[in-house]
Amino acid sequence: MEADYLNVRAAFEHADGRTKARVCLGLWRYWRNGAHIGEGRDWLALVLAAPDELGDDVRARLLHGAAILAATQDEHETAYGFAVDSLGRATAAGDRATIGHAHNALGIAAIGGGDHEAAVAHFEQSLVVWRELGVPPGVAAALGNLSKVSLSRGELAAAERYAGECLDLERANGNTRGILLALECRGQIMLARGDVAAARAALGESLALSRQIGDAFGAAMAQHQLGLAARADGDPAEALRLLVAALVTRHEVGDRLDLAISLDVVAALLAPDDPAHAARLVGAADNLRAKHRLTEPPDEQTLRSATLPMLSAYPRDRAAGRAASLDHIVATLKDLGSSV
Repeated sequence: MEADYLNVRAAFEHADGRTKARVCLGLWRYWRNGAHIGEGRDWLALVLAAPDELGDDVRARLLHGAAILAATQDEHETAYGFAVDSLGRATAAGDRATIGHAHNALGIAAIGGGDHEAAVAHFEQSLVVWRELGVPPGVAAALGNLSKVSLSRGELAAAERYAGECLDLERANGNTRGILLALECRGQIMLARGDVAAARAALGESLALSRQIGDAFGAAMAQHQLGLAARADGDPAEALRLLVAALVTRHEVGDRLDLAISLDVVAALLAPDDPAHAARLVGAADNLRAKHRLTEPPDEQTLRSATLPMLSAYPRDRAAGRAASLDHIVATLKDLGSSV
């Protein structure tokens, strides 16, 4: 697809409305991996702004894709609006599959807004639909998202149960992206349980699969978690290299929620030896969350409770981080990561 993308772009420019819609329905999962995601969102917006000639069924599917891409870039209120519209149109069209997808998108938007109870409700509803329709990939996706919510709530037993069933289904279906996401959940669970070797095995496989299919978001998550594993193993240089690599990718693809987490975790790594730099990174994370109205994740993800006491004497540096260009912050870290 990447090799032929210029031709796809030219074809899209000259296509009629229905063909533009088909192109978007065929490509939004490709865009979700991080390739041309901004352009993809623009194309979807163009198609959705056209006169309503497509019918509720097609428009509902387009809105689902638009919701997922918006959520991928942490625009969760926008994602929620698209998903609500998708659900309404899919219901009107009697399209049970898209109803299942819409509940999934609503759950993802709810996670971004910090409403885990609503997220669980939507993912469970999506799971009901996919089990009813007998669609294993849909069942696996719902289980994977339930695993993520359980992880965020510290419910490791539930997270492990969901992730295990999800991984079995994804392997049986040969769904590479689903496999790598389930492996990421497993890696996080193993890290939380203190089994660093098992975490490394799961995350290493996830990273390899992410690179195989060009999933920038998946690769960044695997690198971030591998960085945490290196930190747990007492290898700060390797931890910094991996964490900065993940941070740079997250900045490049517009993954703001996870970028803020990356800034916090790198700050935790730097704080003992370079508290001024760490304070600037925490300030940059503060600004990112405030600017985009992002919820602050649990402390076990940000490590702030251990970091902030070490930075109390550096308020000016933290303020400087809030005011600094994010491009400059990331470029400085990129140079630091390449030097270790």
